[in-house]
Amino acid sequence: MTTGRAGRRRGTSESKQQILDAARVLFAEHGYQRTTVRMIAERAGVDPSLAIYFFSSKEQLFAASMPTPSEEALAALKLLAALPPPEAAQAMSRRILESVSSPEASNILGMMRAASSKPEAVAQLREIFISRMMLPLMTELGLSRPKERAVLLAVIVTGMSFLHEILKIKEEWPDLEDNAQLALLTQTIELVLTTDLE
Repeated sequence: MTTGRAGRRRGTSESKQQILDAARVLFAEHGYQRTTVRMIAERAGVDPSLAIYFFSSKEQLFAASMPTPSEEALAALKLLAALPPPEAAQAMSRRILESVSSPEASNILGMMRAASSKPEAVAQLREIFISRMMLPLMTELGLSRPKERAVLLAVIVTGMSFLHEILKIKEEWPDLEDNAQLALLTQTIELVLTTDLE
């Protein structure tokens, strides 16, 4: 007997995606330890055995639910790499300010908090944010010490998201106009792209 919703066929790719979507939400809200496969299955509207069928274990499901860069995001990074550093810095800053208050940023921060108790999950996030996203950009720009610059840029991106989501930093600069925010962030990122690290 299953607890799935009527009409949903066992084993479909739709069910697999619904399980992943439910897992991302619940891991972000409750953390790894307090989230159970049964909770995820209930939210997805499937039998818990189907979640295990697709992902083998809660640990594997957590790994699969980690945020990964989309093809669109990777393509955008390639476009940024074609720009001179000052223009690339401004484009990155604009994208950061547009995204920090989005539900996507909130979900990513939640997953980061959930991953903090699992070293292998932390390593996976580091691989995603630095090796797969920031490092290729720095390499494409032809900058020296690309890995170190990639780490610094990752700190800025995740730090801005954290400040907006957790500390509500907008309350500290209510009168700072959007253009001023953009200018300050652009100058900071431009330093990462242009400072001599040799």
